[in-house]
Amino acid sequence: MSEQAVSDWPVVHNVGDIIMQAGFVLGPRTINDYELVYFPDGSGTIYEVEGMPYLLDEPCFVFTRPGEWHAYRFAPEKNVRHMFVHFEYASLREGSERFEPLLSGGNRFLAEHYALVAGMMQKLLWIANRQPPHWARRLAALLSASLEELSIAPEPSGGDEARPLPVQVQRAVEYMEEHLSGPLTIEEIAARSGWTHEHFTRVFSQSLGMTPKRMLLERRLRRAELLMMRGAGSLKQIAYSVGFGDEHHFSKMYKRIRGITASEYIKRCNDPLFRHTAAAMDARAHYPVNRYIPVQT
Repeated sequence: MSEQAVSDWPVVHNVGDIIMQAGFVLGPRTINDYELVYFPDGSGTIYEVEGMPYLLDEPCFVFTRPGEWHAYRFAPEKNVRHMFVHFEYASLREGSERFEPLLSGGNRFLAEHYALVAGMMQKLLWIANRQPPHWARRLAALLSASLEELSIAPEPSGGDEARPLPVQVQRAVEYMEEHLSGPLTIEEIAARSGWTHEHFTRVFSQSLGMTPKRMLLERRLRRAELLMMRGAGSLKQIAYSVGFGDEHHFSKMYKRIRGITASEYIKRCNDPLFRHTAAAMDARAHYPVNRYIPVQT
């Protein structure tokens, strides 16, 4: 790839996957860069830009340009999840012809017409959380492709619906959640499904993209994060309450999986940015939500 092509990529400033408390209002405000937000659910949130309100009652993308006065009035009845990326992009600033539909086509784009972009946004967050080699460049490439997709005429959805999780897998996740505080083995969970351990593990992994063992660990860590966010006890108390035998093992696993210490996480929770977030767990999310990730380029 030529240097010219690489220089034409967007520069990602930060990304996040945040669940806002019902009724929270953000703005009115302006931003100095561009923002692309993905609302994966129809929530009843109202996005207002330059005096024009949009009801976000379907899964959609919201695109905000530098200097535009805008506000989010999150749904009053329920918590609202949104994934976002802030970035700078010379091609947008210069009004490149290939982005003309995006620059002049309003601010809301229905997700049903851009299924590929929804997948790329989720992959973007996945990469940002794990930060593999060259991760900032990969974020830029995914964002560039997403903006290209949003700049073409939407195609009707094919009508294919996502396949629901097998009942046995749904029940397994629910059983994990109900028994996080005590000793729990994958053999025990598999036995309740009526399948062999091998078949259960294979179907579970195919359905959710991770093994039952990893899912159990993820849910223990997420429950611990919820308690740490609320200040519900010492690290030792929290470790025991989510099924770890001792604080040392919990701290070791948390550092290994999250890349920061549990104490650092607690410190982050005191940041004003997260005062209006709401804790939630999503069996299909392969990274922890309510994380704001700055990107160093």
